[in-house]
Amino acid sequence: MQSLQKSGIYTRLRDTLWNPNAPPGDPRKSVKWIDGLRGIASFLVVLTHLARAWDYDLFAPRDKEGVPPRVLQWPILRIPWQGRLGVTIFAFLTGYVCALKPLKLSRAGNHLSAFSTIAKSAFRRPPRLIFPATIALFISWVMAQFGAFIVANRSDCWWCRYAAPDLEDSFFKEVIRLGGNFLSTWTTGYMAYDDHQWALLPLLKASMLVYVLLCATMYVQFRFRVAIYIGMMLYFHQDAAKDTETFQLQAVYGMLLSDMSYDTTFRSLVEAHRWPRRILAILITIAGLLICSYPGEHPEWATWSDYMFKLSHYIFPPEVNIGKRYSAIGVDMIIFAIFISPGTQSFLANRLLLWLGKQSFAVYLVHGTLLRTVLCWMLYGITGQPWEETVDENGQTVLPPWLPIRPPWVVALCIPLWIGLVYICASLWTAYVDPLCARLTAWIEKKVFDEQEEKASELPMQLRPMPTT
Repeated sequence: MQSLQKSGIYTRLRDTLWNPNAPPGDPRKSVKWIDGLRGIASFLVVLTHLARAWDYDLFAPRDKEGVPPRVLQWPILRIPWQGRLGVTIFAFLTGYVCALKPLKLSRAGNHLSAFSTIAKSAFRRPPRLIFPATIALFISWVMAQFGAFIVANRSDCWWCRYAAPDLEDSFFKEVIRLGGNFLSTWTTGYMAYDDHQWALLPLLKASMLVYVLLCATMYVQFRFRVAIYIGMMLYFHQDAAKDTETFQLQAVYGMLLSDMSYDTTFRSLVEAHRWPRRILAILITIAGLLICSYPGEHPEWATWSDYMFKLSHYIFPPEVNIGKRYSAIGVDMIIFAIFISPGTQSFLANRLLLWLGKQSFAVYLVHGTLLRTVLCWMLYGITGQPWEETVDENGQTVLPPWLPIRPPWVVALCIPLWIGLVYICASLWTAYVDPLCARLTAWIEKKVFDEQEEKASELPMQLRPMPTT
């Protein structure tokens, strides 16, 4: 069991780097904060989808133009509900975590081991994402065959109707559709049974970008690597392609901070200026939160967001998602504030957030299906009845009114219970499904890797066998 637990990507990294006796400023001592941040990000994703489903007005600065905003629509307070931050944080963590161990080995002069680590990590990354995502896809597909999404498709929740799958007219077509959805998840990012898996493909690509960049800069001096990181971030900032600010830019930014965490000059500078560091962190955090508050809908309805909208024409490429662009900048500022704040890192490493972080990937995989099945059953009834379609004089099918949501007190009671259910299911997934996927990945790795080359890479340079021609 201990070997299975250490086979997970992040668990293995934590076991390798965490050392309670590490010297001050050593990133191995504070690496746990990334797990706490990951836990917050996954919880924000859940809150965002709840707001998108049943209170989409929270995505605007006010319900209607000219009316006072609600408290939850105020700047900063609106951040948990309007979304965009969760996936952005996941992409940053991808870059940060994937780069930690190779950079550590490279800085120690052990370049061959660093290349070996990159090779193994790049090989493991696809199955560690694809296997659990495919299991989640199959579960959603099976539930769809038994009519689990009927209530969602008949509810007054427009987003639930949009995201819940309609069945084909035969089981054979559904089987074909299952295979097609598996392929589209990893080629176009589309998945009909759980559209939240759209982010997995760009996250996988972002990790591969990190591995390629690590190999390309392995022998580059630190100050020039920093210049390369900044140059690539500026490149992705001006790139108008979809979601480059959410994935590629964040992955490179994660590499930058991961590399800086090993730089003794930077760490000494941070530790030597205690109060200036704290003031700077507070100011950067507040600014980042305000920038992240940019509304996804109708920014012209509020003075502060209208000013940000006009400013966006000067700082972003044309025809991009302005909300995601602002979120990327704001998240990066907040993360940098955390990065220079040992106290904040200690808070993020508390047991609750570490537990939430441990369940984060499972929460991401299961919450969408549970929202459009179990939560819809709780809010609209299990059967989806009454539902009687009629035909008009032209022979066209007329649908009855959408099923109305239950009273507010029922909603207030059901949503916390459902969130608890999500984390129960996620913890079971983490306990049973993740180890299964880890075992399968390890089995494949053992079959395909060259054991002699692997053993040779672990020997000192003087004892390695000479290559044969």
